[in-house]
Amino acid sequence: MALDYGRRRIGVAITDPTRTIATPHGVIERPKRGAPGSALPGELIVLVTEVEPEAVLVGIPFSMDGTAGAMAEEARAFAQALREATGVRTIEWDERLSTARAEREIVTMQLPRGKRGRKGRADELAASLMLSAYLRSAAAPGTEASVSGPGLESQ
Repeated sequence: MALDYGRRRIGVAITDPTRTIATPHGVIERPKRGAPGSALPGELIVLVTEVEPEAVLVGIPFSMDGTAGAMAEEARAFAQALREATGVRTIEWDERLSTARAEREIVTMQLPRGKRGRKGRADELAASLMLSAYLRSAAAPGTEASVSGPGLESQ
C-alpha cells in the first residue's frame, strides 16, 4: 500500500497479490486541515486493517535540494503515528514531484474536464506512481525490497 500524504487529502494506492501492478485506491479526506501529521483519520486505520498490507509506503516531500522541510517532517510524523497505531511497517519514500507528474498524466489521459478535476484524483495517482516506482525498484535484481530506491525504511 502507498500513501501520498497531504494536509487536506491522503492519496491511496494498493498493489495486487503478485506485487506487479499499482492501482489508485481513492483518497481519504483529513477532517481538520490544521491537524498535526500525527493525527490519523479513523478511515485510514480501518483501511489498513482491511487491506492488511505487508508494509505501507509513505511519500516524503523532500525539497528539490534533498533537504527535509516542514512538510517532510510532518509526513514523517504521520508515518510514525501510522506504524504505532497499526503495527504495520512503514517505508518512507522520496516523492518529490509525484503530484506534478500525476497531474501531467491526468492531462494526457484526455479525460472530460469534469473527471479530470475530481478532488483527489492527482493524490491517488501520485500514490500509485510512487508504489509503481517502489515495486520496480524492489523487483530489480540485487536490490532489497525494503530499502531500495530513494526510500528510507522506518521501523
